[in-house]
Amino acid sequence: MRSQHRSSVVRKLALVTLTALIVSLITIAAVGAESRLRTLRSKMAPDDLQTALVPRDISQDFAPVAELRPVHFDFDKAKARAADAKILDADAEWLKANSSYPILIEGYADQRGTDRYNLALAERRAEFVRDQLVARGIPAGRISVVTYGETRPACRQPIGSCMPQNRRAEILVARSDNQRP
Repeated sequence: MRSQHRSSVVRKLALVTLTALIVSLITIAAVGAESRLRTLRSKMAPDDLQTALVPRDISQDFAPVAELRPVHFDFDKAKARAADAKILDADAEWLKANSSYPILIEGYADQRGTDRYNLALAERRAEFVRDQLVARGIPAGRISVVTYGETRPACRQPIGSCMPQNRRAEILVARSDNQRP
């Protein structure tokens, strides 16, 4: 009986050890892959990084329109500034009057934070604008969202007064051969 108990304990210990080893190997592999990605990104020019994150054909199919103004955000926030509610109202009205155009909302962040964090924050910003437009009567099926994080700054100066310009979401409309926004 004692031998069976000892054998059972040894098997359990071996199983726990094997499980810990597998978890360690998976963690090491994941950290290694993320580290290689960070190294690759640090060697890329900003334009190369943008291409790696978002396929070129997406942004080339859409164009800015002078009547659609960007929505800006406070630091580390995914809800627009109170003053930008009027911008969202005006953008929604223009989009309703020009209902034949599919819409792309691009989300951006300033350079503070990690690449991963800034991409996620920029996505939440773009989704916020999408949700606000839907609440104002724009059909959700007409809207696509893409995020660029910090890779396409509106302002490139390394000063604090420049950063608010980079915390934004921009609304673009689809290009076509017979329709130009």
